[in-house]
Amino acid sequence: MEHRATQALAALGANIEVKALLVGVRLPEIANDHCVCIEPEDGEWNIAAFKDVHRRAGEIFTTHPDQHIIFSGDERAMLDKPENIRRKSVQEAIEEVLSRIDSDRGTRSFCGIPVRLGNFHVAPILQVAQLDIDTFPRLDHPIQFQKRNSTTGIVQALISHLLDEASDNLYTKEPGRSFDSFDSECSGLLRKAGQTLCNAIPLALKDFMLRRVFEDLNKISELRYEGGETLGTIIFAPTNLPSLNCDVALLQPIALGSHKLVRKVVEISDKQLGCICKGGEGIVGFGSLQDFGDTPIFRAVFTGHYRWTLYVNNTLLMNCAFGVPSLPQPRLTPKTFFSNIRRVIPGLTSEQGEALWDAVSAAMDQRHGTMLVVSDAASSEAQRLSSQAIAIEPIKLSSGLVARISGIDGAILVDRDCNCHAIGVILDGIATNTGDPSRGARFNSALRYIESSPAPAVCLVVSEDGYVNMVPTLRHQIQKQDIEYHVELLKTLTSDNDHSTRSWLDDHRFYLTPEQCDFVNTELTRIKDEPQEVGEMRFITPVFNPDPEMNESYYLDEFSQK
Repeated sequence: MEHRATQALAALGANIEVKALLVGVRLPEIANDHCVCIEPEDGEWNIAAFKDVHRRAGEIFTTHPDQHIIFSGDERAMLDKPENIRRKSVQEAIEEVLSRIDSDRGTRSFCGIPVRLGNFHVAPILQVAQLDIDTFPRLDHPIQFQKRNSTTGIVQALISHLLDEASDNLYTKEPGRSFDSFDSECSGLLRKAGQTLCNAIPLALKDFMLRRVFEDLNKISELRYEGGETLGTIIFAPTNLPSLNCDVALLQPIALGSHKLVRKVVEISDKQLGCICKGGEGIVGFGSLQDFGDTPIFRAVFTGHYRWTLYVNNTLLMNCAFGVPSLPQPRLTPKTFFSNIRRVIPGLTSEQGEALWDAVSAAMDQRHGTMLVVSDAASSEAQRLSSQAIAIEPIKLSSGLVARISGIDGAILVDRDCNCHAIGVILDGIATNTGDPSRGARFNSALRYIESSPAPAVCLVVSEDGYVNMVPTLRHQIQKQDIEYHVELLKTLTSDNDHSTRSWLDDHRFYLTPEQCDFVNTELTRIKDEPQEVGEMRFITPVFNPDPEMNESYYLDEFSQK
């Protein structure tokens, strides 16, 4: 379950650590078994935190509001009602405990629907760091309408479907015994998450007659008009929205499911003038928004053939390409920028770094792509490349100047003091094995130049949507003592309780020194050689070998942490 969640989130674009847990709460009719059990037992979870869940679930069951619901004429629903209430009660009792754990640990835990398994109701749980999930775009709060709540983001929607999938697998014979319990393909889960996120739109419009929004938007984006790709905007506008200006009103609305006709009118729209969709009624005209205020306004912006994005107000929630959603890639952060550039260009001062960051920030704010090269050989490189660049008298870059000179093709070449030596630079370089044909010309040009650069250099590739790739992008820095702690911890463990430490070291093997690799290999051999019961299954971790690219710069020092 943990591997499946990590795999699916990575496919979405969320490369974050996920932890999985199963909590079993004893059935009320069983008296001779543990009140609560958890899996894994040897992990960081303390079963004592869940000791009161059995009693609490009983209390919630007794006073649950669903007890008063009567399904008139539906005998099957009335028979199922006690079990459904019991499952909800167990889930709520577990969520109360998880809420306290999250508050202490700085995590965010999600609990799935409990399933009757043996003597227990078993609930799957996924947990991520709160700081990690806060980095992803989301609604400020769920949208509520007629006792229904929306999800708040594509990540939250995907986690919900992962938990549903886990609950479904708990119903199977001997759940978890087979390695192919889950479908290896994640795109189906991603599409379900996209559908769930788009289900927030009818709630915002208070109109359940608007259905299949995700499917309709995919179909519209797929269609061509006069051979051209789909570019334009649909604004999902609530009735009587004061900030909406309707410039053109259609006499006959066009249902969103009339894909070919909607595709035709989308051709008229752009980022400023959008097609106005009034729920199930469909497209009623063309107009623009003056401001959003506190009302969540959804917009679908078509960006090319079979490509579209979903916004709520000014927040980009989701990209979608060929029917599969993905997360918008986050803008470059100061933390990532400084962590990378200080290691590539040694001796960079705080003042130099801040000036360079101001230039990068200005480049990200432009509506067109560009490249910014920071090189210790900027002056000589400007001369060498003079036949394919516009060399200038060195001048300190300002935000306003970046906005002006980034308007032409080619790279901006600066030194570590943020002095510009050339603009419109056509970068050269030797072909490299690290190229990526799926990426654009700018990115691959940057790879070739950096790999053959005569001096330490960083290239920042800014795409049209404002996101930035740093070339080279180094692995993130970690605490040296974290490695030392887990290496030392391994020698105290056995095959019964080494799983989490072994997995952590496997995920961080790049950072181990040659001596630490030898030590870990010795300890893993000791654990492998322990007596093994008949039928017992153990995981074998590949041998640890030192990475030639690893050096002390990958450890966080005091300056980096500040």
